[in-house]
Amino acid sequence: MTMNLSEILDKTAGNRKLIEHTMDQSKPYFHPQEASIYTDLKPSVANKIHETLTKVPLRVLIEKLHLREYLGHSGALTTGATGTAGAHYLLPDKIYAELFENARNVDITPLVSNIVDTPGATLKINVEKDYTFFPHFVGSGGEAPDETLDTAQETITPRLFNINIAVTDEMVEDSLFDQMETHVRIAGKAMGEFSTLMCLFPIMDDHRATATTYRVDGAYNAVAAGGTYAYVSDYLEAEGENASDGFSSDVAVMPPHGPSTLLKGEGAGQPYQTELMMAWDLKNNPIGQVAGIDIVRCFHMNAGDAYETAANQYYGNLLVSNNWHTLVLNKTYGIQTVRKRWLKIENYSDPIKDLVGAVVSARQGHLVAYADACCVISMH
Repeated sequence: MTMNLSEILDKTAGNRKLIEHTMDQSKPYFHPQEASIYTDLKPSVANKIHETLTKVPLRVLIEKLHLREYLGHSGALTTGATGTAGAHYLLPDKIYAELFENARNVDITPLVSNIVDTPGATLKINVEKDYTFFPHFVGSGGEAPDETLDTAQETITPRLFNINIAVTDEMVEDSLFDQMETHVRIAGKAMGEFSTLMCLFPIMDDHRATATTYRVDGAYNAVAAGGTYAYVSDYLEAEGENASDGFSSDVAVMPPHGPSTLLKGEGAGQPYQTELMMAWDLKNNPIGQVAGIDIVRCFHMNAGDAYETAANQYYGNLLVSNNWHTLVLNKTYGIQTVRKRWLKIENYSDPIKDLVGAVVSARQGHLVAYADACCVISMH
């Protein structure tokens, strides 16, 4: 159930004033952690507002807010129908929602890694080495003996990355709101793809052997696929490799065309498994399961060296693997992610005019805690 615009303006009056104050600071930006039209609203009300704004295109929302004639001006505006000041401060949340949703569609980081936070600039990860931490038999009422753990430690340092939204003066002057919304969506998609590449970077070809930089302890498990791509038997073999090291596998990452193999029987000329085709949803993630393991599809994994440019290098190496791979892992013990201030819109004060020159930024860092909780299925 949705709400009409007058109801939304009435419910969000106080929050819109807070957004205006935040965006008018000396370093203008927008992020819903600081101010949002949904702050302190009842969940039922927030859901209705979100559903309404999600369904309304940016162009239509602007027209309803009577903003066309005010685009050259900043400050609080008044809608003639409601007399509500600052109506255009609905737009930052609308724009952020477009960024977030289009990033979410391609960003598998939360699905395949353990996201942790830190109040500081870095986070130290302590990992207990194998067979140094275990229970002891004690007598009734006895105290547990002190443990001296043998640990390894590495530090996750989130790195800043950003992208210009690429809205131009001409788009604003000519009221090309559909194009502006498209650019916002593309920016969100690009941030989500980059986040995924950063997340998978520690387990790519050139980096798995680097023991002290991208992983804390253990050695990656490995399975050679039975063919050009991975079959169900390869996934189950990888699950067994992780299990032999004491880790259950709960998620698998496959390349974009991976379903074409998993949905067919093994061997040439085998028919597609109709029951899986009916059950799986290839447009979303996870797309399905194999033996209780969530299958997450990486829609944009690059098998070549398209990102081997100065602008796209990460830690001075390739962002992507030169070969297709599938990864089977335990997300709790495998890849660790520190994500801070996800999708902050910077250089942004006026809800429309300042999209020219606005950038979307994030801070994120990764490493693998227990490499033996991860198995790479390498392709031929």
